[in-house]
Amino acid sequence: MSSFVDSKTRKLSTEEIIAIAAKEIGGKYTPEQIKASLTAEAYEMKGLMLQEGNTIFVVHPSAQMRGVAVFRALNADTMPNYLKNSLVFTKAIGLAGFKYIVTTFEEPSLLNIFKYVKRNQPFPGMGYAVEKSKDGTKFRVTVNLGKTDAGGLPDQGVPQPPGAL
Repeated sequence: MSSFVDSKTRKLSTEEIIAIAAKEIGGKYTPEQIKASLTAEAYEMKGLMLQEGNTIFVVHPSAQMRGVAVFRALNADTMPNYLKNSLVFTKAIGLAGFKYIVTTFEEPSLLNIFKYVKRNQPFPGMGYAVEKSKDGTKFRVTVNLGKTDAGGLPDQGVPQPPGAL
């Protein structure tokens, strides 16, 4: 039985999301280990934590390459919401100045998230590439966010220059 919680019905705390995400990834890490890791990432590694719905996106800007970030998601939301959360995250990270985001994961079904974001791309020219590890157990996805300065989703406000009404 899934322990995902519909964020449209109930917003979870950070601790609740971590606990559910820890359970859903097969118990590789305890909630305490994940929380400790997030704390270290935020303070020592300058990681960014963005929450949309019941999903926390953990982002690490590249120290070597401007505009590139590595990310992962801790999800406790239902799949329809996870898809929408991922789309909002993609838009936000592009508007924050990133051009490429990279993630690595084991669960093949997560590739559907990238297909969804591509179909509903918040920026023109967006795309992604998938690489499989040599042993076939992991996927690495590199997302080209496209033209992030092109205004994004039509239902969202476009940032205006200072002084504009």
